[in-house]
Amino acid sequence: MTCLRTVAAACLLTACAPELYEDRDHPVRGDHGSGGGAGDTGHGAGDEGGDAGGGGDGGGSTAEDDARIVAAVFPEELGCDEATSAWVEVENTGTATWTREGGYKLGAVGDADPLKVGDVRVWLEEGDVVAPGEHHLFEIPLQGDGTEGAALTDWQMVHEGVRWFGEDVAAEVELVCEDGGSGGEEDLPLPDMWYVVQAHAAEYPDLLANSCQDTGGNWDWLDSLVDRLRTYDERWGYNWKRGVEGDPSRDVVDYHYGWGEREGSEEVYIIDVIVDHCGPDPQPGWTDQTQVTRDAGTIGRWTSRGRF
Repeated sequence: MTCLRTVAAACLLTACAPELYEDRDHPVRGDHGSGGGAGDTGHGAGDEGGDAGGGGDGGGSTAEDDARIVAAVFPEELGCDEATSAWVEVENTGTATWTREGGYKLGAVGDADPLKVGDVRVWLEEGDVVAPGEHHLFEIPLQGDGTEGAALTDWQMVHEGVRWFGEDVAAEVELVCEDGGSGGEEDLPLPDMWYVVQAHAAEYPDLLANSCQDTGGNWDWLDSLVDRLRTYDERWGYNWKRGVEGDPSRDVVDYHYGWGEREGSEEVYIIDVIVDHCGPDPQPGWTDQTQVTRDAGTIGRWTSRGRF
């Protein structure tokens, strides 16, 4: 992921390491779109499809409404009919407090997006309050439109019926369509779910920090990550370390690439998802240990740990 701006905080109201968003090279950019004052909306979208420009001096972004893109996680590739999520973290740099009732939303630029089905606004939840200086993490549901090739998805904050404001963020996502020729017998490729691991770490930094069981931690972060991965594909699970049943890896997830029974299968990709797990500052990671494990003359085995 390429950092969009200098990352001072990479999760909801929580200071995190900048590397969380910097150690991948996904094609994401952040443009300063703050020139959209009340009389200069920039994108022509407004309240429920009307005009967001509510009049005004048109002299650039007002002190009342302004926003900065802190970080964003978009998939690099998406299956033509695949559903997934992107994540955009925004800082309220204006003077107004954002609420659902106040009409503050993340909107698709131009009121259209090739990867967003239905409502092209991402609403705050009931009860969400984003005061000046605070951050909010928006989840954007994405869906392939069945057309192979590059798709541009871009987003900006909108004060419904008033103005678009703040920086915008855009990403080019490559849609890849299956040719249908494998007959379902070939080993499946490893899905790149790094962006999901990043987002999960950003949302639950305290659980990640408390994930080392050797020092009194627990399974909560890895369990919740596996549950989240399984919403995309139920082939995700845990790993029996060196194939020994009853000895689960505590910082690894497995993806079952074969077509037989999953529990106990050796047909797995082995992915280390925590860097410096029991060190002073554990971070999210995405390291494929499959070949390293084979080269060491050992194996991994898929398991549900009795959870599913």
